[in-house]
Amino acid sequence: MPAPVDAGPNPPLAALQSQMAAALLAPDPAAQELPEALFAGAHPGAVGLRVHRNTVLGALSNALRSSFKSVEQLVGEAFFDRMAVAYARAKPPQAPQLDAYGADFPAFIAGFPATEALPYLAELARFDWQLDELGRTRAGSLPGARSLLLEGGARLHFAASLRVHQARYPVDELREAILAEDTEALAVLSHQAGEYRYALWRAEEGVKLARLSAAAAGFVRAALEGAEAEQAISAAAAAEAADDIAGLLAAEILPAGFLRIEAVASA
Repeated sequence: MPAPVDAGPNPPLAALQSQMAAALLAPDPAAQELPEALFAGAHPGAVGLRVHRNTVLGALSNALRSSFKSVEQLVGEAFFDRMAVAYARAKPPQAPQLDAYGADFPAFIAGFPATEALPYLAELARFDWQLDELGRTRAGSLPGARSLLLEGGARLHFAASLRVHQARYPVDELREAILAEDTEALAVLSHQAGEYRYALWRAEEGVKLARLSAAAAGFVRAALEGAEAEQAISAAAAAEAADDIAGLLAAEILPAGFLRIEAVASA
């Protein structure tokens, strides 16, 4: 939250803006006040400032709500607003564009008071953010930003937007159950803590996801980080023991919708 600035009864514009920002986002009533000498009109300045505060905090809450749809559905509108307002006061936006506001909201609400019964809440928020962030990007055509030449003359072209997401809960199924208001499925899924890995990417028709094994996630992550084929296969083998790691990867990776396979003519 911006620190209040005491610049006297007639502060310059920058100091006044800093004072007003601090007053708008302050949680306690005393810090929300500004000198009445700064206001003119039929009503006390605190009245207009309260209206403006509600507008600002409401806009920030709505910006977060649009990015964290399943979180808001899970906890309800009123509680979501509590979390959003607390976040806005602690971490106000640094730019006027609010579509990308909230990247660290998942970390902020981890352990938020009264969410002890929702141990997967921050994980769900991270997943919401990944989907929203990808949804705001333009679908890139394949081949993407990274390609990998396999032994035998095949080249894999990955989607430009492809990323690997890891979670401690089955966040894809949790999100689906929450949005469908399927409380029975939600009760079961909330106890299925473990290791879950996903490929996420932006296609022309929208954001796509596919679950990955530990080996496939290790392979894709290594490839996206710039590894060559042999290094990526070694990363897959290190992540998951298998008698035929190449066969496992071929069965899972090659049919995936996030890549295109190109036959490379031999020299």
